[in-house]
Amino acid sequence: MHWRRHPLADRRSGSVPTERGASSRVFLVAALTVAALLLTTATVLADGFVVVRPRPDLPAPVQLAVRYHHVDIEIRNQVGRVRIDQVFRNPNARPVEGEYLFPVPDGAAVSDFTLYVDGKPVHAQAMDASEALRIYEDLIRRNVDPALLEYAGREVFRARIFPFPSLGDRRVVLDYDQLVEREGGLYRFIYPLSTEKFSSEPLESAYVEISLEADRPIRNAYCPTHHVHIEYLDSRRLRMTWEESGTKPDRDLVLYYSLAEEAMDIRVVPYRPNGSDDGYFMLLASAGADGDLPVVPKDVVFVIDQSGSMQGVKIEQAREALAHCLRNLNRDDRFNVIAFSTAINPFADRLQPAERRELDGALDFVRRLEAVGGTNIAGALGLALRSRFEKERPAFVVFITDGLPTVGEQDPRRILQGLPADRARIFPFGVGYDVNAVLLDQLAAENRGTPTYVRPSEDLQTRIAGFYDQIAHPLLTDLDLRVHGVRVYDLQPSAIPDLFRGSQLVLFGRYRGSGTIEISLTGRSQGRRRSFEYGGTLPRDENNNAFVGRLWATRRVGTLLRQIRLYGESRELVDEIRDLGLRFGIASPYTSFLVDENHAFREERWASAGDAMSGVPRELRAADAGRGPLATPSSAPAERLRAKTGQAAFELSKQVAEMISAEAETSGEGSRVRIVAGRTFHLEGETWTQLGRPAEARPRLIEVAGDEYFELLKAHPQLGAIFALGSRVVFELEGKWYETRPRD
Repeated sequence: MHWRRHPLADRRSGSVPTERGASSRVFLVAALTVAALLLTTATVLADGFVVVRPRPDLPAPVQLAVRYHHVDIEIRNQVGRVRIDQVFRNPNARPVEGEYLFPVPDGAAVSDFTLYVDGKPVHAQAMDASEALRIYEDLIRRNVDPALLEYAGREVFRARIFPFPSLGDRRVVLDYDQLVEREGGLYRFIYPLSTEKFSSEPLESAYVEISLEADRPIRNAYCPTHHVHIEYLDSRRLRMTWEESGTKPDRDLVLYYSLAEEAMDIRVVPYRPNGSDDGYFMLLASAGADGDLPVVPKDVVFVIDQSGSMQGVKIEQAREALAHCLRNLNRDDRFNVIAFSTAINPFADRLQPAERRELDGALDFVRRLEAVGGTNIAGALGLALRSRFEKERPAFVVFITDGLPTVGEQDPRRILQGLPADRARIFPFGVGYDVNAVLLDQLAAENRGTPTYVRPSEDLQTRIAGFYDQIAHPLLTDLDLRVHGVRVYDLQPSAIPDLFRGSQLVLFGRYRGSGTIEISLTGRSQGRRRSFEYGGTLPRDENNNAFVGRLWATRRVGTLLRQIRLYGESRELVDEIRDLGLRFGIASPYTSFLVDENHAFREERWASAGDAMSGVPRELRAADAGRGPLATPSSAPAERLRAKTGQAAFELSKQVAEMISAEAETSGEGSRVRIVAGRTFHLEGETWTQLGRPAEARPRLIEVAGDEYFELLKAHPQLGAIFALGSRVVFELEGKWYETRPRD
């Protein structure tokens, strides 16, 4: 296995720096503890963290900071080998004693634990014990954060470490092996990251690398929890990486993957919390490069703005990007390049075969493009859509512009009305802040494409080339999904995109009913319809996979915001956006408690929209949780959502596009809404209150870490995650309402 080099190592000697003030006296006791579950088996596991023990001369020590957290994982034959490398910093002015705790995943075995002293490794000897329940109750009774309950699993690795030198560091390395879960043909690997939120300071560096090697081709590979980079080394090997700095990770990293079993691999991941009338599901579908689905020849027209505003770096990057696309056309494809400024300048008067002579001519045409003149958008798009695309081929128009229409028809509504009706997908690229973002959104929405927005500081060449690589090899187009056995509705996206080689289809939806299902995915391949079947189950209760519901809701909110942006506001759309925002903690111009009351969260999620998110009326700011009137269709959010040009409009369209295509959860740390154990909680003051509490409910008071607190926890292990929200929580259990309160 490849281990990432220690980030604090001296570059010349390669040695690890000695801990500041480190002592050679180290007392270390490590135990592997096994106990009854505090939580259900669905509990999210936790990474290693340290609890500092108070001492007479330091009765209230500051908890340790995690300087860095690096993880290397190698998965082979359904076994994951994990190495965790962490450095903890003691911010206290005195040495402290700490307990290193690591809830080990089910079926995992710790193989080594190493503490570095004066730069040298000291290995621990693990001993059997059965104290997990007592350890955690003791920690909580000593007024340690109730959130520790969230991390009590079946097996807890425990190491007592002394000293952590004052204002100094300790490095620990933990190795363990873990079996990768497999259910319904889908493998799931969980790496625990979430306890890093216990760090007293943001991490300087957080890095996870997973190397996966399989005995069959890898099909679906998907991480719903983090924005990761997945690189396919070949059909049976991939590398997934995640890296951040200055962060406090607040959720565990989850990787799903499946291996080739048939020509088309279809998998379903359900989520339906207890008591819910409806459930949610995620569908993953992919066809491997060695399957029996051939690549479908395509027609593609590249439409590039060469007006004067493209001068300089933009036109240079656009030329390089187009050259990359042309060099990577498939042998049976057809293509054209249409440049436009004041006049329309096509490479050819019809689609050309992707043969050597035509490609050389097109590359020379692209190399000679210069930026000069106005912007005739209507003329360029009209010519592209009159390209006489073949019926049996998928047709794509890649439209690149950095400005507003200034020549020919300039009214966006008339531009759209004047375009020839055609079945081509239009993929607009808006470059910089001067584009009409609403026009580009509408071009994509009404022509089965997706818009891409490129900021002035971003690399246009990389964005265009990366996009083309995704659509280069179509396998199945004009897709249709049918589900028998339960009612399925509210698919996101509602228009199912095409399936390409090397990529996967990711759909989210809702379902009503439960039981055995039969799924049929049908599409067009080389002029004929192909169907693929999948049999599975959508359950009545499934409390795992809460990310499925939240990602569905994020995409749904994005779709509704785009509808308002393009076609105007209605009360029904506003109501649904606000309801989803409150239930799932999704920021939008209408989820007022996220927009204003929690100012820092608003700045993080919407700051780039500038003025479009400011100036929200005071009555709307107070409208959360039923307080204050609902915004009317003439409210400020609607006015700003209709902004067409400028930086604010650009950023709004970019944010909405990212919501519509969201495939990973955004951070919930700092949010006033949390979804825990299938329930939604809203932070009111210092109290987390479960959504749906009746006004007349009088909760029974429970003292944190009191006898009744632990009795409830033992009888209902799922309460561990709810108690972990904090010391003040209002929740429902078996028809009764309870409220936890800290000790007096």
